[in-house]
Amino acid sequence: MVLLGEQSHGDGVVFDEKVELIKYLHEHLGYNTIAFESGLYDNYKAYKEYLKDVSKISMYDESVFGIWSDTKSFHNLISYVKERAVKHDTIKILGFDLQEGSLFENYFMGDFKNMIDKHKIKVSENDLIKIEKAFVFRDLYDAVNNQKDSIDLYESFEKNLKLIEEIKNQSLDDKVLIQVFRSKIAAVSFEIQELQNQRIIVQNPRDEQMAKNLIFLGESFPKDKIICWGASYHFSKNIDQVIADDVTENYFEKLSEIEKKNTGYTDYKKNESLNLLKGALPMGGFLKGYFKDKIYSIAFSNYEGEYGLVNTKPYSILSFPVNSIENILVNKQIQKCFVELNSQDEISYYSSVFGNVPFKALWGKVFDALIFIKKTYQPEIKIYPKNNDVKVGNSYPYIKGKVYDLKYNRSIANAQVSFLSSKQNLVTNKNGEFVITISKNNIEDKLIVSGMGYLNDTIAVSKLIEKKVNYLKIGLKPYKFEGIQLDNVVISSVSKILTAEQILEKAKINIENNYYQNPYNQDFFYRTQILKKGKLTSHMEAVVKTYNENGMKGLNSPDAEIKGELFQFRNLINNGFEDINHFAFIFDRDVILSKSNVLYKTASYKLKKEGMVVENDRRVYKISFVNNDPGTYSTGYGYPAPEKSSGVVYIDASSFAVLRYEHCVVRRTYELKKEQDKNAQMKHKIVVTYKNFEGKYFMNYCYVIDKIIVTSKKDNSIISENYKVNNVMSTKIDTSNVEKIDRTLFKLDQNVNLVSDSSYWEDQNFMVQDDKIVFDFCD
Repeated sequence: MVLLGEQSHGDGVVFDEKVELIKYLHEHLGYNTIAFESGLYDNYKAYKEYLKDVSKISMYDESVFGIWSDTKSFHNLISYVKERAVKHDTIKILGFDLQEGSLFENYFMGDFKNMIDKHKIKVSENDLIKIEKAFVFRDLYDAVNNQKDSIDLYESFEKNLKLIEEIKNQSLDDKVLIQVFRSKIAAVSFEIQELQNQRIIVQNPRDEQMAKNLIFLGESFPKDKIICWGASYHFSKNIDQVIADDVTENYFEKLSEIEKKNTGYTDYKKNESLNLLKGALPMGGFLKGYFKDKIYSIAFSNYEGEYGLVNTKPYSILSFPVNSIENILVNKQIQKCFVELNSQDEISYYSSVFGNVPFKALWGKVFDALIFIKKTYQPEIKIYPKNNDVKVGNSYPYIKGKVYDLKYNRSIANAQVSFLSSKQNLVTNKNGEFVITISKNNIEDKLIVSGMGYLNDTIAVSKLIEKKVNYLKIGLKPYKFEGIQLDNVVISSVSKILTAEQILEKAKINIENNYYQNPYNQDFFYRTQILKKGKLTSHMEAVVKTYNENGMKGLNSPDAEIKGELFQFRNLINNGFEDINHFAFIFDRDVILSKSNVLYKTASYKLKKEGMVVENDRRVYKISFVNNDPGTYSTGYGYPAPEKSSGVVYIDASSFAVLRYEHCVVRRTYELKKEQDKNAQMKHKIVVTYKNFEGKYFMNYCYVIDKIIVTSKKDNSIISENYKVNNVMSTKIDTSNVEKIDRTLFKLDQNVNLVSDSSYWEDQNFMVQDDKIVFDFCD
């Protein structure tokens, strides 16, 4: 087992060198497995899927942490793995970390339930919920703050771990899931300790479990020769031989000053480095004790250049002490070399193998070898396929309009304006306003205007053109149920009125019938705005083409599974498009795509049937809900934990499709890390609507407001109220000519060189900007 370290996670020359070393070790010495400092489950899942279908190799982009998978180096490695696969020479990519990602969140519970069902193991529904809340949603507020809940949680872990450990004739898949279960118990314990502000020596609990996971991989694949990729700190042995002194402290102080200058914040405290490694037990020590001489640990160091996580602001390497390995090698005019270290050597030197900061040690007792490369650079970001151009067709002039309530003469927000025979539609703003472009293809079409609780209106486009209408006021008549309001009636010997719980259950059961279940592309208009102290400080608009391979199905983290490309953007205030990555989180708020809501976690909510409304001439149930157990598990919002949530869901009385979803979440007050004399609280409002396209429903519109209230600790007075406002509107759906996209939504801004196209924005149907942004929170 060869352990390839790195001094930080931002040394590009080291990444490139590791890839070359892997190729050499594979071709000349028979090494056939790479184990990353990434999730144990995530990477085993990706490997299994890759074995079934080699095109699934892109799953490693999700399973391996982004600090590596976002780099050009990693994709050179993946290209090499694909090349060898063509020659029927399979290279495994696995992981040994207890920290897991989106594959774990979306698939672990399904695999776990399949295993216990296969072996006829009875795990109570209550225990399954506890496991899912703790492992997948990391919903640990009760365990952190209540001793009884904490004891109850660990008793549940121990009971169920014992059950699965007793499985006879375990397959490799079974063994991996059991080890992952152990690993996640350790991860939960580590996180609870952190949240309780317990003193943790460096990352000892994590290192111990990573060592156990790597030992498990060694035992599970006894014939494999494994190359490990991770931080040099984790791969070090005999860490007690490493000394932090005044020279080290001086470097930390300089780095903290640079960090504060770059980011405005540093959490480093004076003289902290002197005790930084006291009591530390990295995984390398555990591995050495187990594997003895069957492991070989290699550290890396540089002398000059820049380093930094991919796609972030880089840092320059500071000059090293005279009595450092790096300085000695440079004085010998050495640009690059392999130094085999002697464990018997009793001379201490400084070296920068940890974080590009000099520590003094008997390095031969800590590592087996050092690879020195004089100059480093920040990792290069991976290259994505070039964006396609968005073509703009010729159009007639705009028609502006407003949709209002005929009875009360008030605006109807989020009303839908669409063409009868085409795929185009848009949504009115808070003032009921819209602007729509009429193309030549729409002249013989009709406009359909609809709103929840109103009768539809239909307008012939040809008449609008004939009369040269450029402003259209559309009054919708409120729908009133005459006589006795009835639920759906089934003709049988007994008719049954459905409860709110039964209606939601039917909505969940009918998701496959109502919502599109195959891969599709959908284009969205996205607007994000930030208001600070009443002033608009950021305003960006974009068009994103998405690819959903799973269809409209519930996941625990849909933001990671849906892919996309940024096609157009413009900044009306501020520069760049950094805020585009917030677009991904919108899908976590969708009641169909995300499982953290009242539809999937109904038991956490108290429901009330409020009656009926009408939408698109169809009767719709209106059901209100209040969360009895607010948390990440039921709301999708993590720390600080939610303290209350409530809302309304509208469900078609015939098909039981969810047509509209409104949710308000209030989170607990927390202390501002950078300004400890202040507290803050976050509130969130979500509105989502759905539209029927070719007989199936898709997300149509999503409106999310995040409100942050900053208060003084001294007298609880309000210092500021800041807002982030997100509008997302569907502009196009394609289910026939589906284009696969590999880029995850969190990486929309990576390697993108778009220039805002003003002509595009002048000739498209998008939401009209609100004259005044209204923050109508339900507290």
